[in-house]
Amino acid sequence: MTKMQQIVYAANSFSTGIMIPVLTLTLLDKGSDLQTLPLLLMIYSLTVLCLELPSGILADMYGRKTVFLLSCGFMMVSFILLLLADEIVLLIIAIIFFGLGRAFCSGSLDALLIDQTLEAHGEGCIAKVTSRLAALESCGLAFGGLAGGLIYNLTGTYSSNIIVRLTLTAILIVLSSVFIKDEPQHGMKQQKQRIKLNEIIRRGGRVILSKPKFSLIFIGILFTGFFLFTVETYWQPALMQFTPPNGTWVLGLVTFIGYFTIIFGNIIAQKLLDRSKISWWNVYNICRIAIAVIILAFAFQKSAAGFVCWYAGIYILLGAGNVAESSLINKYTPKNMRASMLSLSSLMTQIGGLCGSLFSSIMILRLHFSGIWIVAGAISGIFAIAVTIVSNIKYKVEEEMQPMLCSQFGNEGNNGKQV
Repeated sequence: MTKMQQIVYAANSFSTGIMIPVLTLTLLDKGSDLQTLPLLLMIYSLTVLCLELPSGILADMYGRKTVFLLSCGFMMVSFILLLLADEIVLLIIAIIFFGLGRAFCSGSLDALLIDQTLEAHGEGCIAKVTSRLAALESCGLAFGGLAGGLIYNLTGTYSSNIIVRLTLTAILIVLSSVFIKDEPQHGMKQQKQRIKLNEIIRRGGRVILSKPKFSLIFIGILFTGFFLFTVETYWQPALMQFTPPNGTWVLGLVTFIGYFTIIFGNIIAQKLLDRSKISWWNVYNICRIAIAVIILAFAFQKSAAGFVCWYAGIYILLGAGNVAESSLINKYTPKNMRASMLSLSSLMTQIGGLCGSLFSSIMILRLHFSGIWIVAGAISGIFAIAVTIVSNIKYKVEEEMQPMLCSQFGNEGNNGKQV
């Protein structure tokens, strides 16, 4: 990756981070409430759910850069509508376009940069490039979140965050158009040489099912989406219980802390993955079990300091686990299906988020914040323990070897090289 490509990637995350500390509060300010809030986010998840995989396939067929630029356009429409919204109908339309932007963004730029890096430096850098992208994303989200909290604290209006987000997205479109170069093999000229849409879906399914443990990753992503939705939806109003009335700037600081700690998790995971004696699966399983334990501890916090510390703990382990997870996914995935698989990963996150939104909407008044998090942590922990037991007993396979099906399908569009 060139330095400018890394800047564009980090800038995209920074612009996203501008709204993170105030997004749910913005929706509440624009006409939502604690019961309709998860329903709005459910609509968002449904939109992403419907378009996540198709958008990834479109990125593989028509160009990752083109799809990424489309996502920026959808985001601009979304935030223009959010800026104008004063009742629930406009909020629904805005959140639909937000989902469109999210669906078209996921997997497109990542796949392009990963492919270019692997082609230049070989497969041995999978863990390194995955960790680098994760670090850039986390750093961008962290500083974006910090800036977002400060922007609201200085202006006293959520509209200022929206305006800054719109401005950054417009700049991002210009930078991407100039400095991000798509590979010719992902363009329209190659469309006729590519397999049909239904064949892509079938081959993707066979790649996933070629190793039972590979399919467990995607099921685990669903549970990650579930607990992550509950944490991201309610941590802001929960923390406001421990802060002074004018302490909205704290939300930006906590967002910064959370996403910045992901970078440390990325670094830890990369160091562990680079050691040949340590199984990537062991790193993955340990992180997923530990994060469930921390969510349970997070649910019982009664002070701002404890709340922030355990919140940071969730994200440092999330960062470590995501690097192991992404490395395994990219390791098993053929090059000409990479955007599709990364979109499938995001799709499973959205399915988990959708389940979390339904559960939260029904149970929030009965369980409140802590009860929601206890359930999320317990479910995630039970699944993580089950995966650890099953993967170590039932599937004793050398994981560092390439899956045969991945090798078989990876030859297409890859000049005969194994992925």
